[in-house]
Amino acid sequence: MISNLLKTSIAATVLLSSPAWADWSANLISLGATGAGATGQVECAPNGSFGSVWGTGTYTSDSSVCTAAVHYGWIAHDQGGMVDFRQVPGLDSYAGSAQNGVTSSDYGAWSASFQITGATPIGGGVRQIAWGDSADSLGVASAVGEVISLACPADSLGGGSVWGTDVYTSDSAICAAAAHRGHIVPATGGIVTVRILGSQPNYGGSERNGVVSSDYGEWSRSYSFH
Repeated sequence: MISNLLKTSIAATVLLSSPAWADWSANLISLGATGAGATGQVECAPNGSFGSVWGTGTYTSDSSVCTAAVHYGWIAHDQGGMVDFRQVPGLDSYAGSAQNGVTSSDYGAWSASFQITGATPIGGGVRQIAWGDSADSLGVASAVGEVISLACPADSLGGGSVWGTDVYTSDSAICAAAAHRGHIVPATGGIVTVRILGSQPNYGGSERNGVVSSDYGEWSRSYSFH
């Protein structure tokens, strides 16, 4: 990683005024967004070469922005996207994880961090997902309050496990839950919009629209349809 000494010597910039095409190795330091509260947007080309990433959800400021966006489920590697980020304070430690084809690393204390705050696929539109993808598998389950549009494919068989009614556990298959809620049918698929929620004390199952969801007790992450 880049040394803390180098990091503290770089001049702060509070805002990137316009989107920049980002080499997939680009990070907040190389982009010049190193001031407290800095925000910006980069355009990540499809199928870029992954850069190094430390953390999960909150990343060290020298982590690749585009790669972090794939890691946390904001964009798909083969689609790229316009990625929004915000600098946040440094943490005492960063936990790595393997998500969405990207493995991030652990790290100790670091002086500055960033989070991805939004993303749109290149050329507009919404992210395509598989029928069985969940908020957990897409890496977005911890983004409480975010509203995300996703495209479910046509799938004559449907399928996927679902827990809850109207509010679903984060590991429930989004497309199956959308069919349960009545937003789409498996034969045609369609675009759905989810709102990421937090912990719920319980989830009541039901049968709707040919989809059976199950009961479950307390679960720390959830979503509903917007």
